[in-house]
Amino acid sequence: MLRLPPIAVLASVLSACCLGAAWPLAAQARPAQVLLIRHGHKDGNPGNYNLSRRGLERSQALAGLIPACFGKVSRIVTYAFNPETGKNARSYQSAVALAVASGVNIRMDNGSESDSREAGRRILGDPADAGGLVVVFWEHRRLPLLAAGLGWATMPAMADDDFDTLDQLRYPAGVEDPVVRRFSQAQLLANPRLCPALPSLPINPAPRAPSP
Repeated sequence: MLRLPPIAVLASVLSACCLGAAWPLAAQARPAQVLLIRHGHKDGNPGNYNLSRRGLERSQALAGLIPACFGKVSRIVTYAFNPETGKNARSYQSAVALAVASGVNIRMDNGSESDSREAGRRILGDPADAGGLVVVFWEHRRLPLLAAGLGWATMPAMADDDFDTLDQLRYPAGVEDPVVRRFSQAQLLANPRLCPALPSLPINPAPRAPSP
């Protein structure tokens, strides 16, 4: 019988079962759920990168709704903004009320503008968030790329005037792709006691993009 030297045996074991990069996603520690939310409403004035009053009020309402409907928040992640000009600041502004209410610090993903898909992979692969609830506020044109990094390859593009959609991605044990449910924030806010039982909205999936 062929006997391998100890170093070869160890290398074989590591390559077969201990290198996290080789594990399927379903076998890795992942968040229990991720919420995808576009930044709040804007007033449309050129050069004004802040939330409108309507957007600010919605962010304050979500600060109470999200824990009530989806559980304790473990992480808040936002799209990056330019500290010199304030461009893209709305995603961060949308998260502030939830951060204050939950006591969870905001983590701004500085690589989000260059590669939102990879940002999704970072969220999904962070062991600190295993089993938790991650709430993400993002720039709407890049939400489908972020979703692809989170395992949802067919998220449709979001309309420019849609400031109401909330997508829930759940990651059951042993399942590769997330279970996706789409909600109207307004409907959830109108029925906060019933939100776990509210039906999700239909989603018309985009074509599955090829892997990079």
